[in-house]
Amino acid sequence: MAAIYKGRMEERIGERERIARDLHDTFLQSVQGLILKFDAAAKQIPPEQPARQIMENALDRADEVMAEGRERVRNLRDNVSLSDLPAAFGQVADEVSNDQITFKTVVEGRSRNLNPLVVEETYAIGREAILNAFAHSGGSQVEAELTFDRRQFRVRIRDDGRGIDPQILKEGHRPDHFGLQGMRERANRINAQLNLWSGAEKGTEVELLVPAKIAYQVT
Repeated sequence: MAAIYKGRMEERIGERERIARDLHDTFLQSVQGLILKFDAAAKQIPPEQPARQIMENALDRADEVMAEGRERVRNLRDNVSLSDLPAAFGQVADEVSNDQITFKTVVEGRSRNLNPLVVEETYAIGREAILNAFAHSGGSQVEAELTFDRRQFRVRIRDDGRGIDPQILKEGHRPDHFGLQGMRERANRINAQLNLWSGAEKGTEVELLVPAKIAYQVT
């Protein structure tokens, strides 16, 4: 089973790289060509004409779209590296930090290289858990713990807040929010186990367990 999942991961990486090449060589290049043509046309419009400003505003937005497209292509090719994963969680916390909540990361065990898609899905799950803790827990502390065990790779995101409403736990998501469901789906993609504990005024803990044969790269 581990070999099958590793094979699927390699297929996904190859597919991501193919999509990135296609986007760069076809779509992005074509959009860039159109921008140049519209830019040339805009310069033929007298500066005092309202149409000139409209065109220039549209071209500015087109440049932003191109930048977003290049960033997406870069994300398809690049994965969060092992050394960046704790820092990446810290960056998520920094984006939503406030004076009422403190955040820290803890790394246990001997660090090992993770398979790229495990890093990707782990980061997405951890990010969702951290954002939920800051937004909904009402606590004062949030912690991300990464453990490199010989049998599994484990990530725990926990807080000391008010806990999750039992009805939300039963239904699996908040009304019109599907973060918890998305975390479970991401865990399934890498054959990982996702556990969630919460109690009234006892905080919440999200735990991700990835089998070692799937989590770690062979060196």
